[in-house]
Amino acid sequence: MNAKSLSTILHLKSVTEKLSQERELMELQAKSAGQVNVAARLAANAKERVSDEAIAQRIAFEEQITALEQACEKLRLDNEKAVGSLAQKKAEMSDLEKDAASAKARCDELVAGSTKQQEEKRKILESLAVAQREAGDSAKQIVKMRSKSGSAGGHSDFTTEQLETQVSVLKHRLSCPVCNHRDKSCIVLRCRHMFCKHCIDELIKNRNRKCPSCGQRFDTKDVEDIWL
Repeated sequence: MNAKSLSTILHLKSVTEKLSQERELMELQAKSAGQVNVAARLAANAKERVSDEAIAQRIAFEEQITALEQACEKLRLDNEKAVGSLAQKKAEMSDLEKDAASAKARCDELVAGSTKQQEEKRKILESLAVAQREAGDSAKQIVKMRSKSGSAGGHSDFTTEQLETQVSVLKHRLSCPVCNHRDKSCIVLRCRHMFCKHCIDELIKNRNRKCPSCGQRFDTKDVEDIWL
């Protein structure tokens, strides 16, 4: 073997080793590139999953926000309705208080009027009682005078005709001014005129509820009985 051949062999061996190193390097690079591709695919998949989860969370948050907004709106409407209802109730309460005050004032007025009417009725009854006593006393005096006049011819400050006239006037005051023969037994409280019950009942029955003496209208509750 000559030197040229040996040199050629060494050169081929060197080239072969170099090619082998380059091939190994390329294999390593290819392997690294594959790992990079796998990592990239994994990263892409992870990114996609993260994006999907983020979208799902955003949708869930939006739905929760919408539900909260709807709940807030409902609460606002309910609050406005409650405020309106409260204002209405306050107005109704104010009207009721005014009505109650008016009713109380009217009740006090009726009580005062009733008390006044009772007092006037008492005074009228007292006057009628006095007139009745006077009529009775006059009648007794007439009987007494007649008795004295028939038996002993006694003397009096009043003549028999005067006493009879006085008795007639007093009896007229006790008689109903409508029929003129029944005694007064009812009083119309509004005008304080008195009549017999029969004449008053006839007026009420015929719906002619006007006082025969003054023409003032009256109701059945304005009529009360009196006893002489």
